[in-house]
Amino acid sequence: MKKWRWVVFGVLCISAVVYFKMKPSLNAKNLAYTYTVLEKGNIEAIVSSTGALEAINTVEVGTQISGTIKKIYVDYNDKVKAGQLLAEMDLNLLNTNLSSAQANLAVSEAQLNHARVEFERDTKLYNLNIIAEKEYQNSKYIFEQAESAKKAALAAVKNIQVTINYAHITSPIHGTVTERSVEEGQTVAASFATPRMFIIAEDLSKMQILADVDESDIGYIADGMKARFTVQTYPQKAFIGQVSQIRMQPIKINNVVNYQVVIDVDNSEGFLLPGMTASIAFIIDVANNVMLINNSAFRFRPSEAMLEEIKPKLLQEAKMFLPDSIQLNFIDALNNVALYTPADFKKKLPAKIDGFFMKDENGKLNFKFIEIGIKTGLQSEIKAFLDSIPLKEGTKAINGIKSK
Repeated sequence: MKKWRWVVFGVLCISAVVYFKMKPSLNAKNLAYTYTVLEKGNIEAIVSSTGALEAINTVEVGTQISGTIKKIYVDYNDKVKAGQLLAEMDLNLLNTNLSSAQANLAVSEAQLNHARVEFERDTKLYNLNIIAEKEYQNSKYIFEQAESAKKAALAAVKNIQVTINYAHITSPIHGTVTERSVEEGQTVAASFATPRMFIIAEDLSKMQILADVDESDIGYIADGMKARFTVQTYPQKAFIGQVSQIRMQPIKINNVVNYQVVIDVDNSEGFLLPGMTASIAFIIDVANNVMLINNSAFRFRPSEAMLEEIKPKLLQEAKMFLPDSIQLNFIDALNNVALYTPADFKKKLPAKIDGFFMKDENGKLNFKFIEIGIKTGLQSEIKAFLDSIPLKEGTKAINGIKSK
């Protein structure tokens, strides 16, 4: 049994020796790197959102009377002018009522004329003491009743005439018909609310987007800010709008708080339609013709061998070029075994300070501290090199390792 133990032990020792002999040395000099290249270009910071297009001013047109729709004169997308006839209600019943009211008015006028003659005669007789006061007062009462009856009959005629005018539905504004909700022959009831028959958009050459912006992003949005957006039907065409209003009333849905932002849009070309969904990019900041670096250089995790090789250089660069407010914490992290790791060695740098690995002119590993300007998901603007020695376009930054 002991013999077999020694055999197993011998095999393990030989295997270990072979492994370490054949294993490539992973010090920094035996590593091959992948690179990303510094380049000049334009970059912008954005806040993304979605919203719906709508006309700036829309008017709902309905009828104030109940009845049957006799004729409709407009349809979807028709251009209309203020005062233009849109639809007409059936007037048969109204005309019959008007004729009856006019007849009642004629009767009341005749009764009033008769009562006036009687009252004028009785007034003279009463003044001559020929008739009693009671007879005079009775004649006066009949005359006043006739006057009131005529006024009521005249009001009834005018009321029906107004109702007939309501039977002619006209457009209150110049615009475009964007909705028609009724058909000829349809009965509408105006008992409790005005039935909606049409929606008219005043001017579709000028529209607006109502965009919902998350509470975490609303602080970046300002009046007058430019916003770029696309719609699904023209995914390759970029439209530009401008923020005209930030509404203070929060919109809370499922514990998510949004604020509504109004964006004015020029639609003189007529590509945009009410109701379209817009994918919006609020342009927070823009930098043109600046040095850019791919963010993969910042995400790169060096090997432990690289960290050991670069540590003296990092300490030197940190003491010379990092601001005092940052320097002490960063140097403490370099000297802390728990923090000086491939994942955490840059953890003490603030958001706007970062750095990347590169090879210098002599092929030695180097680390370059930079100040970051605008940062997107893909690239970052190099706002400044902290050692005040700028790099040229085309300089390679390490973003990966591959074994030789």
